Order: sequence, then C-alpha cells, then structure tokens
Amino acid sequence: MSAKPFPKPPPADPMPLDVWLDDTDRSEVGREPFFRGRDKEYTVFQKAASMLKANRVGGGTMIFQGAPGAGKTALMQECMEAVRLHSTPDQPWVAASVDPATLQSPVAVIKSLTEAANRERERLARIAPQNTASKLDELTKRSKRLFAELLGRGFSVGIAGVGASLGAKPNSGQGQEGIYSEIIFLDAAPLFENIRLVVFIDEAQNTPINESTKAVLDKLHRKTEGINLVAAFFGLSDTESMLVECGISRPPDERVVNLELLTYEETSEAIRSIFESYNFTGSLENPEVWIERLAKLSQGWPQHINRVSVAACRVIAKHEGYPIKDELLEHVLQEGRKSKENYYDMILRRCSAQPWIYKQLAIAAEKNEGILDLDCILQVAQHARTKKGMPVDDFLTDALHAGVLIETRHPPSYYQIPVPSLGDYLRSLKQEPPLDMI
Repeated sequence: MSAKPFPKPPPADPMPLDVWLDDTDRSEVGREPFFRGRDKEYTVFQKAASMLKANRVGGGTMIFQGAPGAGKTALMQECMEAVRLHSTPDQPWVAASVDPATLQSPVAVIKSLTEAANRERERLARIAPQNTASKLDELTKRSKRLFAELLGRGFSVGIAGVGASLGAKPNSGQGQEGIYSEIIFLDAAPLFENIRLVVFIDEAQNTPINESTKAVLDKLHRKTEGINLVAAFFGLSDTESMLVECGISRPPDERVVNLELLTYEETSEAIRSIFESYNFTGSLENPEVWIERLAKLSQGWPQHINRVSVAACRVIAKHEGYPIKDELLEHVLQEGRKSKENYYDMILRRCSAQPWIYKQLAIAAEKNEGILDLDCILQVAQHARTKKGMPVDDFLTDALHAGVLIETRHPPSYYQIPVPSLGDYLRSLKQEPPLDMI
C-alpha cells in the first residue's frame, strides 16, 4: 500500500480574469483556481483513502465542518479531483456526490452511487479510449437490471416530488428501516465489485433526522455490506452533532475537522498565486508589500482572501501597463475593508435575533479570551428570544448557521467568533440593549 495514494491535485487552471472578477460571491461551482493550504485537513482525507485502498472499510467516516466562507466546498472539490486523478480503467475510483436529503432512502443513495460510477466510466472512456476493458463497463446494464428487480419487488426509486415519495418502503412497519437498508446494500454490492467509492455529502447539516436516515448512515459509516466505500461529510459548524443525532456513532476524533483560519504563509501563497497567474507581479512597484498587507487584512479567512484579492486585481487591471505605485495600495485596502464589511452585513441579515444581541456576544467573547460557553450564550439571548416567544435553544443553531459562531474542539463544547474582524465589526455596532437589560 502506498503511504500517500492521493497526493494533492495540482492547482486548477486560472479562469479568465473577467470571469474570476465577476465571480465574487464564491459560489464554488467546480474547483477554485487558487485553492491553497489546508494540508492538515487534506491529510485526514488522504489517510482515509489509504485505508480504503487497503480494503479497510467501516467506521472511517470523515466530517469537515466550519462557518460559511471557511472553504468547505473548495476542500471537497479538491478531494473529489484527487479521487478522479487516481482512477484508472483497471482500478476505478468513484467520487460520488450525494444530496443530504437523499440519505433518507437506501435505494436513492444506491442510485446516486451507480450514476456517479457511470459518469466515471464515461470519463475514463474519453481520456483512455484505447482501453476498453474497464471494470465499470458492465455496471450500466447490471444497475438497470437491479433497479428493475427492485421495482418488481415494490421498492421505489422515485425522486422526491416526482411520483412516489423518495425511496418509499413497501409495506414496512416501524423499526424495519435497518433491515430494508441492509437488503438494498446487499443487493447492490455486486454492482461495485472492484470499485472504490468515496461518497461526498455537502451541506451535511441539512441531513434529515429520522429512523430511515439512521439506517442508511449506519451502512455508509459502519456496515457497508460488501461495498468498498468511505463517506466524507462537509457542513456548517454543528454538522458533527447533527450526524450523531442521525446515528453516526462515535465518529473518530482524528477524522472530525474544524475548518478555521489559514496560516499567514498559506494566505500569502494564495494571494501570490493570483498575482502570478494574471502576470500582475511585474506591474507592482513592490509586490511583496501588497501581498503582506492583503494577507493581514484577510486574516486567513478564505472568503476574505478572495474578496481582498478581487479588490486588488480590479485596481491592478485598471492601471495595467503603468508602474503601479504603492500609494494605490491604500485605495485597495479601503476597498477590501468595505468588501469585508459588506460580508459581515450579509451575515447579520442572516441572523434571527436583533443586532445588539450579537454585539453583546462579541463583548463577552473579548472579556473571555475569545471563548464563550453555552450558559453565557443563552443568557445573552434569553431576553430577546423569550420576548418574541421563540425557543432560546434555537438561538445557538441559528448563530452557527449564520456564521457568527463556531464550536471549538479544544476545549469541546465551547464557542468562538470565527474571524477576529467579525468580532470587531459586531462590537462596533451602534445598537444597544434595551434599558431593562442594562
């Protein structure tokens, strides 16, 4: 077994400058051309893939979680690309993307896996047309036979909203979900003989919590019924706790990763790669000063790295052909700060409570070396939530999903504001608590 079967993919080709500049909200469709860093996080994926290559399956589930803008989807795309680069007609690997809503149905999950395997067969046929002996060649016919058989036995392969409900079970009583999932995975196992599957679930915090989901996740996590697979979940900061509720029992600590700030070195390398890709380095009077100041402004947050780099490249492109003096850097930094503030405005609009509550959280965090416990968070939220008749316990979930807070792993069950400048922004808000809160 190779110690490193999945080296990091080479950087993606940069897209045309005008396209990249217009793609400012990082929708992350496809690979990011300037993805850098995340070596520690990628190593978690690499080790899990190594175990899968050695036919060690079950219990190796990975969870990558973080606030909006932490670069979860970008990391997922890098891992998927690594799987594709490692796949050959003789030793196929399949990167299968599965929607979290699909996890309620074993039939729908197997259908997603077979569709991903068929797409990989087509991709391999394009890049290696001379090799017609792919182990994936028979999968299409065999999968059609399987789904025809399942339909004959009453198992639905419908999609939600079209015909039957998503993977509805035939006459199954309560408590039969585990047996149902086991039958489906056992029947499907021959389809994936000699194929290794890495199952990717994005936005995993939206995984439905019910008995059907628990039965399916047990197959993805623990008892794969002969299918060589490992699952990787990517989601917001409470994804681990949500998946535990869904039946992922005892996820290995070393395979649960919180995506936090990049290092200064990683941030600088990302910005430098952008400048070099568009041949901007030679246009600057002192490129290293620009990189240093932009890296510090972004504070290592992937969303901000993109935003401040866009601000810089717009100015550089406008003045290209002229020696760009460092005086223009101050204008760039001003635009970068404005872009960061717009991002924080957007976060605040996603929040469910009044702005002063988040200001109070930021003040409390500053007094406690950046760390908040649950009692402090709920105490701050208590007044406004109960006044509106809203459950106080929901406040934490809302704050995590909006990106105001992330959960820490060391120490566990504590919380912090993900980016230092977000705390500064919240503390600068003009809103004050009501008089009866003072």
